[in-house]
Amino acid sequence: MKYRNLHSLVVGFATLCLMAIAVSPAQAALQVDITKSSDSAIPIAIAPFGQSQGQQLPVDVAKIASNDLASTGLFKVFPRSNMLAHPSSPDQVNYNNWRSQNVDNLVVGSATPNGQGGYKITFNLLDVAQGQSVASYQLNAGSNQLRQAGHTIANLIYQRFTGKKGYFLSRIAYVTVTGSSADKRQFRLVVSDYDGSHPSTVYSSQDPIMSPAWSPDGSKLAYVAFNVYKGVSSVRVQDLATGNVRTIASGHGVNGAPAWSPDGKRIALTKSSNGDSDIFVYNLASGQLQQLTHSSAIDTEAAWSPNGQHIAFTSDRGGQPQIYEMSSQGGQVQRLTYDGQSNQRPDFSPDGKSLAMVQKSGNGFRIAVMNLANNNVRIVSDGPLDDSPAFAPNGQAILYATQGGSNSLATVSVDGSAKSTLSQAGEVREPAWGPLGY
Repeated sequence: MKYRNLHSLVVGFATLCLMAIAVSPAQAALQVDITKSSDSAIPIAIAPFGQSQGQQLPVDVAKIASNDLASTGLFKVFPRSNMLAHPSSPDQVNYNNWRSQNVDNLVVGSATPNGQGGYKITFNLLDVAQGQSVASYQLNAGSNQLRQAGHTIANLIYQRFTGKKGYFLSRIAYVTVTGSSADKRQFRLVVSDYDGSHPSTVYSSQDPIMSPAWSPDGSKLAYVAFNVYKGVSSVRVQDLATGNVRTIASGHGVNGAPAWSPDGKRIALTKSSNGDSDIFVYNLASGQLQQLTHSSAIDTEAAWSPNGQHIAFTSDRGGQPQIYEMSSQGGQVQRLTYDGQSNQRPDFSPDGKSLAMVQKSGNGFRIAVMNLANNNVRIVSDGPLDDSPAFAPNGQAILYATQGGSNSLATVSVDGSAKSTLSQAGEVREPAWGPLGY
């Protein structure tokens, strides 16, 4: 990508292309509900984008970008219904009108046919107080890529204000459970956009599905599938483009909790060994399985550090589940957590400086974030039954499963100041957040 004057950016068609996924349609998209915004949320308005000859775009890219930014809780998006005008270029803006409505930042844009069956989208970020454009961007999108263009617009604005890459082109995986009785229950492994839109079923079964984990390049999912009748659990790796499945561990006893190494060449998993559950590492090229822990306790839920040198995991070797760390080659084990009654389900932040976990305390199970430099722990969710934390690929938010009034997914900023929920009919559980997507 090449920046030009005023941070102008040209994004080619290839940047917005969707990866093909061998899936079938899922039941419904998740519904996003913003439950808490940061007290220091950035005020911004995104006017509807204009088009030549007064035509409307088939997809409202400005609305998509607005929803993306609002969902983080870090931006206070001005309602479109309150706008006095809908300018599409800086020379159409009456800055006094926007100042009177306490709008600090304004985005205006337009789209024109690019002669290749798609659109050239141009937009400006305006400083209302100064009455001028501070950044100008341009991108190309195919006619079937406008939703991705909306996410790209949000990514650019997010990065401009926060200094971090946005995650709006990323995807998530999760498990849904429907059916009121055991014989009618249906488990589905679903992949969707980060906000729950465009859901597609990757795998479905009447038996439980657990622990989806993304490969680092986003092309595959590892997960656990059960055959209750045979009493067998299996760790599977599924290619999302072809649907091809490879079973890397299977049998009676425990086969679970897969976690990809950062280079995508190995998968850590939990297996029963002589009646004990230990951490193993599977080499995808050689098919060799290496045992890393040799404890009479339950060792499970491995998580790789971003540099691939360490593995954090859950163990009850001290009596209650706590998080421990060892070299990714095995060896000496160090305990990391001491706060709360127990801690489990570790997940490293992308920069390796923090660890998300589920902490049990007097208020139930909540999501906590531990600063690995000083061991300070911060509770970021409300409970009472929160589980399966997964960092956003930019490290600025955490996705997790929550139970209470409903069984749904939720996101929270790493400081706990902004929250939103993603829900649908039935139960939603076991979330995993994929890579950035661009």
